[in-house]
Amino acid sequence: MKILVVGARRSGVFASILAKKHGFEVFLTEIADNKEVRSFEPILKENGISYEIGKHSFEKFSTFDLAVLSPGIPLNSPIVKDLESKGIKIIGELEFANMFAPNTKVIAITGTNGKSTTTALTGHIFKLHNPNTVVGGNLGTPYSELLLENPNPEYAVLETSCFQLETIEQYHPKVSVFLNFTEDHLDRYASMEDYFKAKKRIFMNQTESNYAILNYDDVVVRELSDEIKPRKYFFSLKEVVNSGAFLKDNKIFFKENKFSEPIEIIDRKEIPLLGLHNVENTLASVISSIVMGVNFEVIRKGIRSFKGLPHRLEYVREVNGVIFINDSKSTTPDSTIKALEAFDKKVILIAGGSSKNNDFTQLAKMFKSRVKFLILLGQTAPQLKEASINANFHDFAIVKSLKEAVNFAKTIASPNDIVLLSPACASFDMFRDFEDRGEQFKEIVNEL
Repeated sequence: MKILVVGARRSGVFASILAKKHGFEVFLTEIADNKEVRSFEPILKENGISYEIGKHSFEKFSTFDLAVLSPGIPLNSPIVKDLESKGIKIIGELEFANMFAPNTKVIAITGTNGKSTTTALTGHIFKLHNPNTVVGGNLGTPYSELLLENPNPEYAVLETSCFQLETIEQYHPKVSVFLNFTEDHLDRYASMEDYFKAKKRIFMNQTESNYAILNYDDVVVRELSDEIKPRKYFFSLKEVVNSGAFLKDNKIFFKENKFSEPIEIIDRKEIPLLGLHNVENTLASVISSIVMGVNFEVIRKGIRSFKGLPHRLEYVREVNGVIFINDSKSTTPDSTIKALEAFDKKVILIAGGSSKNNDFTQLAKMFKSRVKFLILLGQTAPQLKEASINANFHDFAIVKSLKEAVNFAKTIASPNDIVLLSPACASFDMFRDFEDRGEQFKEIVNEL
């Protein structure tokens, strides 16, 4: 079988290697030609992968049996249209990798915000339960790469993005978690409805013997329960749910069904992660673990020992009594709202970046009560400025670089202040990705 892999970043590169390892003839094609793409050349050569960079040789593609798409490639791109016109079957990297691990029990996590933290926490708990667990997916390590390192895991805890879900066919999680749904990716989708359709594909292949874990407090997500087959569990910060996990009296409880007594799992103060949104993420992890038979004590140990992820409300350093926090992963207004809610006082907020056609109205409404001073940068600075003025918040400044933002924050900050990088936007105007932005922020702060 001849396989064409489209996209030479991490997902595509490791899908190519996985295909080659399983005896397929592979060719990798990548239209871009930049430092990041070129950085993968040594590993492609080492594994004997044929490839092209900086072009798509459309005339060669008619001989392929299958095309494997990297998640960053939109379904309306010229190469996808070309492959469709030639009648070539197209699947995504996640679907492709999934073919090689039919017996692995997948715990798949999607939602607009909180996917990475919930995936990492759930994976941390599962690894304590059974070391033969892999953790990744959209969270940095593609499933193809995980299966090259461990071809037959018992469990795979996978962050599953809407882009990956667009191209699934057989992907069949044992547990699917839908954390929340808010505006995002309107640079890729024509409407919120299209974005939601992609997200809810996570339940597409599930049966009555599988599990769906839904956010009861998010009406859009809660109402999904009426149209999906798997057994439903809910999590809530506000309500005592019949089946699932909830927060009550600052403790997390689990309830199997409406007739059972709630079981206390853990006190909120034992959760090391900042913010109520991380209690929500913990609730989802608790249910995922319990339905898969993880011991309560293992769950408690996992929650207590989980320290969070880089670039998610990450403590960086204290300088002259001023605390610097890196929340570069907040690439939507809603995730920055959650970051602001994590603190019990006003912060100096650094925000702005590349546009995903987001609406900043709701975020700006929080500035008066949650922000001491607002420092704006990047492509979206004018929109954020306008939203601030419309919300009657005028304590802001626009700067040209992240370094200037940090230095300005340092000059206006007093001891006990918090300087929070939580951009509410993607990073592609000034940085390679949110990790690059977060690492640069940490470097700048550590040089102060």
